Amino acid sequence: MATENSPSRRDYYWLRLLATAAAFSLFGLGGLVLRFVLFPPLKLIYRDPEVRKRRARLLIHHTFRTFIGFMHVTGIYTYGFRDEARLRRPGQLVLANHPSLIDVVFLISRIPNANCIVKASLFRNPFMRGAVTTADYIPNDDPERIIELAARSLQNGESVVLFPEGTRSVPGRPFRFQRGAAYMALRAGVKPTLVTIRCNPPMLMKNIPWYSIPLSRPHFQFDIANADNLLQLGGVEESPLAAREITHKLKAFFTEECVA
Repeated sequence: MATENSPSRRDYYWLRLLATAAAFSLFGLGGLVLRFVLFPPLKLIYRDPEVRKRRARLLIHHTFRTFIGFMHVTGIYTYGFRDEARLRRPGQLVLANHPSLIDVVFLISRIPNANCIVKASLFRNPFMRGAVTTADYIPNDDPERIIELAARSLQNGESVVLFPEGTRSVPGRPFRFQRGAAYMALRAGVKPTLVTIRCNPPMLMKNIPWYSIPLSRPHFQFDIANADNLLQLGGVEESPLAAREITHKLKAFFTEECVA
């Protein structure tokens, strides 16, 4: 039984659980509203596909920002960004570790014209299909095509959000980074912006259902850093050796940051 001073009583566990259920219900409903109510007029108003894409991404950006704000206001978590202004610069390859289900929602809520690599299955999801299609996000079904489309997006001044692990981290296990992020940086000639995400206590982890929330209120912390001192891309040709070296440095960076 919870006592007056127990974590569950102090942080309103049951209220947070109900608020979490409401938040995920609203997220699904919001996806349907975007697809069937807000996105169809964009095709009529904006004939230029590029303009329509940017408007769709801006709409998703504001929707995600509202969703993040709702979860914060209802007491599900607290959060903070360090050097958040860096994320608003165009043409960035934003690389982050991936401890939580809502990491991408946080990041896109801070980047107005964000492109991202998403699961190909989302293009068949009734809640998300409209968003990922209209915003012209990149499906993760073809590695070479992913690298090419992401590099092209970066060269066009769009920011690309990517988790080098390809999936959420498993607590207690070392990072397993894929080389796609390194190839994107090399092909586009862009030094990544690195975002270290910490969530304490952990929430919405891999293989953990949404309703298994921590007893105390979590805090998400996002620390943004440039990779200027970490990676030297000038004159480096795209090759498996270069991609492997960059991936090794990225893994070392995030490993050190996440244990600090």
